[in-house]
Amino acid sequence: MPSVAFYYDVVCPYSYMESSIIEAIEDRGDLEVDWRPYELRPAPKPLLAVRGDHLRTDWTQVVYRRALERGIEIHLPRYQPRSTLPLAACLWAQEQGRLRAFKHALYEAFFCEGEDVATDAEIARAAERAGLDADGAVRAAYSPELGSRLQAIRGEAEAAGVRGVPTVVAEDGRSHWGMGGVERLLSGEPLVPRPA
Repeated sequence: MPSVAFYYDVVCPYSYMESSIIEAIEDRGDLEVDWRPYELRPAPKPLLAVRGDHLRTDWTQVVYRRALERGIEIHLPRYQPRSTLPLAACLWAQEQGRLRAFKHALYEAFFCEGEDVATDAEIARAAERAGLDADGAVRAAYSPELGSRLQAIRGEAEAAGVRGVPTVVAEDGRSHWGMGGVERLLSGEPLVPRPA
């Protein structure tokens, strides 16, 4: 069975949509996936303006169309938070064997309910929805060890040519940035890395 590393961010609409496709392929037993959190805009990188032209244009021209094609509910978020805390909590949820449920809860809160998933309250609520300990999730979000692991994952990703999410990296080192990477890999089509 082929395996891939899949880099995602819980505040990226394309990661949200691509995750559902990869999970379905994973559930069929066609692929082994190593889920790796990758923060798109870690401090001090500037965040996108919530109602800026980039977001409004991207969502109206691309995001809503792709979500509609896939039957995925999604709404332009009211917030553009840093994802350091929820991604550190994702590492913890993965250790607990509940990453998928925890990610789903974060995605739903952010993209369907319009909540700021970088707050302690939303991290705790996502944990409860995923059957995890709420206090444990919040502690994990602030864990220096998990924060260091996030940075290490980012360093490894960038060394492998990852420059954004969603990105799939195959066993042989080939990468695909954007949606459709796993489908291309499984069908033997060339992968399309993000330009340097």
